[in-house]
Amino acid sequence: MLFFGGLMIPSLAQDQISVSSCPGQPQSPVSFQIDCSHVKDAGAKQLCRPFIENQACKVFPAYRKITGINLENNCKSIKFTIYDDDNWPHPKGEGGLALNCAVDYLAKYSLQGHPNSRIGPYDVHELLHEYHIALGALPSPHVLFSSSMAEAMREIGETDDYDRAMKIMQAEAPRLEQQLREGKIPSDKQCMVAETQVEESIYLADSRSVYAFYRKVGVSRSPSQADREARFDRMFYIVSGPKPEVRKFLLDHGCSAF
Repeated sequence: MLFFGGLMIPSLAQDQISVSSCPGQPQSPVSFQIDCSHVKDAGAKQLCRPFIENQACKVFPAYRKITGINLENNCKSIKFTIYDDDNWPHPKGEGGLALNCAVDYLAKYSLQGHPNSRIGPYDVHELLHEYHIALGALPSPHVLFSSSMAEAMREIGETDDYDRAMKIMQAEAPRLEQQLREGKIPSDKQCMVAETQVEESIYLADSRSVYAFYRKVGVSRSPSQADREARFDRMFYIVSGPKPEVRKFLLDHGCSAF
């Protein structure tokens, strides 16, 4: 506790937590911080330390293994700032935002996002955005998310969440294919949906494919949407086998030539 003018107030130290090393692991090249000073509920505040420890010691190394990306080349530290609904500083509808070496997050989606987790509070969504910044220009904000998040859940031992993610993909991949073939997807969304369908189908056939996605896609800063699509679609085609039907499927649904 701290004393100011005779008044006793809680120390800010309990709301600001840093993690730069993890038990049984080498010194981390990226340190993690969390700011929970905007969270009012005492029960939620108690989740701040285990959450940032899981991000630093479990999720971060999992994505390092999956992507092969050295995040420290972009970020020496990453700070999570957690908010309640009534003090969220961003537009309503956004539950979390990756801000390049920083993440703003609502408590209900971060600290309280996995109430039945085996390892305690964790998140595999926003940190993946931080990794994807290193890839440069993307064809869509959530390309490679389905497979990467599922694989991260498996890596950190969240088998129940992994099984649920796999069931969602097993249902979604054929549904997306059917919707595309029946013309139910608007033309400006068809390539994005086709890329998601191909990504999920390849991962469902071989979960090791997600590692190849990152090692084959390369880095580009080209602002051209056609170049972004061609780069990722070429990667999907190569990792698929390459299978001619994958190439045809992507091209038939509005993706740029590759």
